[in-house]
Amino acid sequence: MTLARRVEKVFAEDGPLARGWPRYERRDAQVALSIEIARTLEHGGVLLAEAPTGVGKSLAYLVPAALLSRESGGRVVVATCTRSLQDQLVERDLPALLEALGVSLPSARLKGKQNYLCTRSLELEDGPAPDEAELIESLRGWSLTETEGDLDRFECDDPEGFRRLRPRIATDPAACTALTCRRGRECFWTRARRRASEAQLLIVNHALLSLSGESDGLLPEFDALIVDEAHRLEGVLLSQLERSVSRQRFEDLFRLLGSARERRAGNARARGGLLARLRGYAAPLLARRESGEGVSGVLDRLVARITEARIDSGRLFDQLSLGPATGPYARRLRYQSTAELLGGELGALEATLKHCNEFARGLHHVAEAMGSMESSRGEEFSAELDQVSARWTALGSDLDELTQAGERDRVYWRSSGGRGLELHGTPLTAADHARRLVLSRARAAVLTSATLSAAGDFSFLAGRLGIGTEGGLPYEVAIAPSPFPLARQMRAYVYTGGGDEADAVSQVVAELARSGRNQLVLFTAHERLRRAREKLLDRLPPSRLLLAQEWDGPAGLLAERFRAARGAILLGVQSLWEGVDFPGESLEIVVVAKLPFSVPDEPLVEARAERMRERGEDPFMGDAVPDAVLRFRQGIGRLIRRADDRGVVVVCDVRLASASYRRAFVDALPVAAVPWRDAAELADDAARFLGREMGIEEGR
Repeated sequence: MTLARRVEKVFAEDGPLARGWPRYERRDAQVALSIEIARTLEHGGVLLAEAPTGVGKSLAYLVPAALLSRESGGRVVVATCTRSLQDQLVERDLPALLEALGVSLPSARLKGKQNYLCTRSLELEDGPAPDEAELIESLRGWSLTETEGDLDRFECDDPEGFRRLRPRIATDPAACTALTCRRGRECFWTRARRRASEAQLLIVNHALLSLSGESDGLLPEFDALIVDEAHRLEGVLLSQLERSVSRQRFEDLFRLLGSARERRAGNARARGGLLARLRGYAAPLLARRESGEGVSGVLDRLVARITEARIDSGRLFDQLSLGPATGPYARRLRYQSTAELLGGELGALEATLKHCNEFARGLHHVAEAMGSMESSRGEEFSAELDQVSARWTALGSDLDELTQAGERDRVYWRSSGGRGLELHGTPLTAADHARRLVLSRARAAVLTSATLSAAGDFSFLAGRLGIGTEGGLPYEVAIAPSPFPLARQMRAYVYTGGGDEADAVSQVVAELARSGRNQLVLFTAHERLRRAREKLLDRLPPSRLLLAQEWDGPAGLLAERFRAARGAILLGVQSLWEGVDFPGESLEIVVVAKLPFSVPDEPLVEARAERMRERGEDPFMGDAVPDAVLRFRQGIGRLIRRADDRGVVVVCDVRLASASYRRAFVDALPVAAVPWRDAAELADDAARFLGREMGIEEGR
């Protein structure tokens, strides 16, 4: 019996799901999608499968994945973008499915190395601030009973404090290796990888999948790959391939080594960091050995070098500065050569690179001496020294590459914002990496999301991921229809009343607020959100709850407050365009301030456009429009999440009604957008629709 036929029997009206899945309801679109996925998993190849909200794509791919891995013995890897969905699959969906099927299956989840607690780092961490002591003690108690060491599972009363502490007690992705750590049995990351190697169904995230292509052994070999939230894979790939250097990165390493700055009275960190601990413990022992004097001398030179290195790196970042910050948001400026970045003044750069090299060499030299002591304490010191040495080596390598800016297929820029001056470099495209090191590793690959196509055309996203006949990785497509009666559940409007963006949006939102419904207002830039927020504060009554991303808190916290409120208005950018779920009355109006085109002078966007023009292609129609359409679809997809939801979409961008390229955006709307020039009349019509829909439901 084929895998597709077995999947069909699982979904049958008298099948195991109908008998054992809580509140199971057969959905024809879900069954059809699952069968298509089963055919690809069984026969091989690549499938791009678009499934809108409500289809139930998680179950649609878990059923054939579980059947295939159990019956064939092959390993299936499922990759999600968000760790929250990863946890949902492992802790809820997969156990419920296996229980309904009445089978067992070795399964596991694996996250990136930095998501796991490092017990060695936790032992050494005293916290530079007294208010961290309680948090650190809580972590130590948690680590004694925790089996996975997954930092996402740690619950505390001070999430902001934990966010700051987390990088210091997490496993270091770059420096922590089997060669530099002697705590294999205690290492949570090592345990997680061991469980992953024994699993037939492995749940990972995009970040780990991306890194595994260039890191042998990071993931065990797998037969089939399923990528959920696949529209976000390219962005994750690029972020993993990006290299960056900041003043803070230097300061973190100075803090690890220790300096006079930390020797404050009454502070537990007065021991001075790694070098001070070495001088206190190792130097007296090594002094009795032949190499003792040499090691002590190296330690003295490294301690003395910290102040000089801090001064030289400070001079370098002052030289790179973009000037005083003009607001809370980062400025970005592209550069294409060392001369453009630094002119002819290379002294601070050369001195800083030399410091990186000397720290790396000196620490490695001391590590070798410590390793020769043939004691467990000496081995631990040796491992810690090699870890920090590797971090200095990586920092120097990144700084050298980013200041040279010599690779034609990469784009380089410097940014200045809340985190200070940073240098960045990233590939122009992730296509080669995605095709060669990620997708082609599996005999069968399924990429699924609610938004993979623009007007039914998958070629844009396929090209971004390097798949297609030209790349030697042809693909099939499948589109599942929405299970919702969207024509009855939605209304769409385009506001053509004119005025600048902030004024138009604030006027429309204020009028819509009279309905008392929750509104999500989506912007493409922080500055535009700020201006609209100021106008809304003047237009709305003080009793109206107005939440603005970053101004009133991070997106996750604001989303929780918004769900719990009624009549609230949430202003958001970027992360609130996708990945948030507001069912029912928690969201009934979505306002799109502007069609979500990328900013043309953003470094990556600008560099890609230049490359396309060199090939004789139109970067606007070939790149900017399809990219914006996919974002637009994600934004309006926040509205209808269930069969009994209803709501309205208002687009405050006249280009939706008049631009020559508007058809791609119009087709992305589930219903036709009606133009309105008067904001009050638009709001009245929207209120009548929402009230009428509510009345119908109440009368049933």
